[in-house]
Amino acid sequence: MRVDIQLLGYLAQYSPTGEEKFKFELPPGATVGQLLEKIHFPEDVEKMVLINGHQAKLSTPLAEGDDVFVFTPAAGG
Repeated sequence: MRVDIQLLGYLAQYSPTGEEKFKFELPPGATVGQLLEKIHFPEDVEKMVLINGHQAKLSTPLAEGDDVFVFTPAAGG
């Protein structure tokens, strides 16, 4: 299955293509965690993940054509 990924801001440095936005092929049933592992995204980097506009966990399964956004969490008060 193919998903669309966007690594926002400085997280784009972890893109396997060198681009902020790219497509990635995964086996059916792959999870967000497996996706991040396959693109060699560091585990210790703070991140939030949205799939089709909804917050996701590492265990969230992906589906064909999903839009995956990875960005740094906002802080402040």
